[in-house]
Amino acid sequence: MDSISNFRSKGFGRILDGFSGRFLVFLLVFSACGAFTAEVAQAQAQVEAPVSAVDDPCETAPSLYRAAKFVEARTAFLACLEQGGASVEILLPLVVMAVREERIGEGIEFGVQAIEIAPDDAEARYWYGRALLGAERVEDARSQWEKGLQLSVDHKGILEGLARLALAENETAKAYQLLAQLQRQGVNDPWLNRLMADIAAGKGLWKQSLGHLEMAMAQEKPNLQDYMTASELSIMVGDHQGAVDYCRRAVDLEPGAMSYGGLGEAYFAVEQIDSALVYLQLAVEEAPDDPRYQFNLANALEVAGMVQEAEVHFLAFLAMVPDDPVGRFNYGVHLDRLGRSEEALAEVSRAAELNPDMLTARVVKAQILEDLGRWDEALAEVRGLNEVDEANTTELNLWEERIIRQRDLSLSATGEGKIHLLHMVLGNKEILDIVTAELATGTAFTSLVVRYSSGSAAARGGDIGWINPLEMVEALQAVIVPLEINETSPPVEAGGLYHIFKRIP
Repeated sequence: MDSISNFRSKGFGRILDGFSGRFLVFLLVFSACGAFTAEVAQAQAQVEAPVSAVDDPCETAPSLYRAAKFVEARTAFLACLEQGGASVEILLPLVVMAVREERIGEGIEFGVQAIEIAPDDAEARYWYGRALLGAERVEDARSQWEKGLQLSVDHKGILEGLARLALAENETAKAYQLLAQLQRQGVNDPWLNRLMADIAAGKGLWKQSLGHLEMAMAQEKPNLQDYMTASELSIMVGDHQGAVDYCRRAVDLEPGAMSYGGLGEAYFAVEQIDSALVYLQLAVEEAPDDPRYQFNLANALEVAGMVQEAEVHFLAFLAMVPDDPVGRFNYGVHLDRLGRSEEALAEVSRAAELNPDMLTARVVKAQILEDLGRWDEALAEVRGLNEVDEANTTELNLWEERIIRQRDLSLSATGEGKIHLLHMVLGNKEILDIVTAELATGTAFTSLVVRYSSGSAAARGGDIGWINPLEMVEALQAVIVPLEINETSPPVEAGGLYHIFKRIP
């Protein structure tokens, strides 16, 4: 009942017009918290007629009610009721005041009488529903409102009430339809647009959500959260420059971790990595304990090729959120790029355990197993993917076939004492120093071969196939024989050239 209680305490008091004239003044003073608003003061100021001094309570009660003198009005209405003057005009104000002052039992009692006298009065059913909701009789309240809506399809209070009940029960599509109907009745307030924006975003309707939020922001001065949400929605709809613009306004309004971090994310989305790094670093400095900024900075550093710095922030993020599957996955990809395959496998495996529906983690796990030459494990992983990813069956079948061919070739060649090698040939010490430095930062061996090697296999990424190391010159044998799969040899000089090898499955 917590969501219903919150709904009951916060949800009403927004619809302030469109009701029958007999209760309009009171509705202007009613709010969920029982506080008087600016509209209340204005409404009271417009009450020109003095309170009647006659003794007849049936004449006095309406004047007291219009003057917002509710204690006196209630006494007068009750006295009028005792005189046998029961009518909806007497009973309904009593319901309204009872709901306002949380005398729920009294509100229900008068509400029952009101709808017995006027079963076709939508207003009576609305306020009786309010009293029932106060007693946590949610289904009874819904029933009254649904009957009221049949009587008056444009009753704003009923539309809002049913919409909020639908939201409390996660019936978001129904809530959105009711709120849209409310909007068609002329209610276009910021709260309504914000609520519709939230619902649309929850259903992945990013463009609709952004439209509603932008309407709300045009109606009242935007705050920091408005700009941040608008930026995120802009990214989702592909308007990356719009996201940057919103976050710039956020920084102007309130510089700090949230606005810096948002602007950094927006710059990352438009692939302005240098600017992204500046603002994400500022966000981390402002809020070092916020995992979001650590994670985003790590990814930006990774893209920028600053892999050592990226690792610091990946580890900081995982120290804060050790069971985040996306964090584990991204860190695993980072490790794989550095050639730390076993560590990478552990991280992506953990990501898949934390979120079994994260198919990308399972795909990368299978790829790493294949790269490690753990053929049977890779094959099992791909077959598992085939069972849950019917959309990619053709590609997964081809992958299975490739692994089987590689496994059979590997077993055959290994039985003959051969190993599979990549070979890089460098012409001088200067190039060797460049390559060594890039290897240390995680640059792929094959890409360095294509860029720098003068060997005959450079166009194939240095793949020289399955080689029997005993058939090579002794200097090369010394560095090749000890290699494990995916391990890179130290450089060795032979024939006036520098040679680097990498063993692959």
